[in-house]
Amino acid sequence: MDARNADRIPLSTQLRELRRAHGYTQGQLAIRLRLTRQAISKWENGQSTPDLDNLRQLSGLYGCSVDELLGMPAASDAARAVPTPSEGARIMRDRSLVWKHALLSGGVLGLELALVNALHEAFDPMTSPPIMLVFCGIALLCGVKLFSYTVEYRQRGGSKVLAVLELALVLLGLVAPLALGATPTAMAICSLLGLLCVFCANRIFAWRLLYQRPWNPREDFRDPLGRRNHTLR
Repeated sequence: MDARNADRIPLSTQLRELRRAHGYTQGQLAIRLRLTRQAISKWENGQSTPDLDNLRQLSGLYGCSVDELLGMPAASDAARAVPTPSEGARIMRDRSLVWKHALLSGGVLGLELALVNALHEAFDPMTSPPIMLVFCGIALLCGVKLFSYTVEYRQRGGSKVLAVLELALVLLGLVAPLALGATPTAMAICSLLGLLCVFCANRIFAWRLLYQRPWNPREDFRDPLGRRNHTLR
């Protein structure tokens, strides 16, 4: 009995390694369990232990039984083998990705509208082609980078809504103005609709990375800076 207890990994270590292995921050786990981040921190520092209800929720999140969560001797070796950055570094990276996604999606819309405007109002056969080639190259690079963010979003469990909005962004910035003749009214309408797509796409992207859940516009409106715990629906 003593030998088994000696091989058993402390619950605090087990909880910390399983959380990291599944890619959750303490804040994200707290949101899913409807607790505070401080409660999760106390569990992982050995200052307190989760009750039976919380253990059941944790076992469901991690795909194991409560008994395994409390006493598996070497299963956390697999979790330990997964290289994970520190929680602070992960949060900073996710926030940086959110800002980059917003800037890139807005930049793609602006470049598309600038190309349409150049085609219809400022096209000069002598000087415009090189300038337009540069614009197209920059827009293509931004689009490829934006696509890589969409791939990461999908890998983090996101839906196809983000890809649909980004496709709509391309249509509103490039195809629709050309089809409507690039009149000032058409450009203004496409710009406003494109900005709406940029906003919605970025909030969907942000909530998946920062909260590990779908965007809730009502909660986001009440707490746009994410300073409160966002409850589960």
